[in-house]
Amino acid sequence: MPLVVVLHGRGADANDLADIAPYVDTAGGCRFVLPNAPRPFEMYPGMTFGFSWFDGWPPSPESIASSRELLLDFLDEVTRMYPTPPGRFILAGFSQGALMSFDCGYRTTQPLAGIIAMSGAIYEKELPPIRPLPVLILHGTQDDMIPVLAARRARRILEEHGVEPEYHEFPMGHNVSPESMEVVRRFIGKLLT
Repeated sequence: MPLVVVLHGRGADANDLADIAPYVDTAGGCRFVLPNAPRPFEMYPGMTFGFSWFDGWPPSPESIASSRELLLDFLDEVTRMYPTPPGRFILAGFSQGALMSFDCGYRTTQPLAGIIAMSGAIYEKELPPIRPLPVLILHGTQDDMIPVLAARRARRILEEHGVEPEYHEFPMGHNVSPESMEVVRRFIGKLLT
């Protein structure tokens, strides 16, 4: 089966994006894997809520490096656990998960079919080795957590490295919508045909 790994955002957990799987699944079916980020998210001292991939915005280099190492190991492990034909593996993420999808999607040795970045950004302080790979970027024009300028910047960086991402903006905040999920479903279907 094709494999889609979906990375959640800050303060969420693996269950946060589980509901999107039926909306973006293809006719032939995909296996969805939704891991938890490695760091408990502390809203304030003593109050944890969900998990986080990294600290701060922009991210602290140490926390990115730590999560990168864990996530790259996880991507190797999940493809051993669920053998996936080359080019049938998609890495997707929302918010922090989108940033990690860019960061690790271009670093993994696994043969990815593509990357999906929803309401995220690209970590510019230490750009991954960007190579030709199908990319979908979705962002809300009313996003008050990660401004749409971050998505536009990610698009420009990819274009400067020879990647022409499929890019969409929607009149929404820091969330997904039925319209954005339909774009994701079509993109996944296109990658897997």
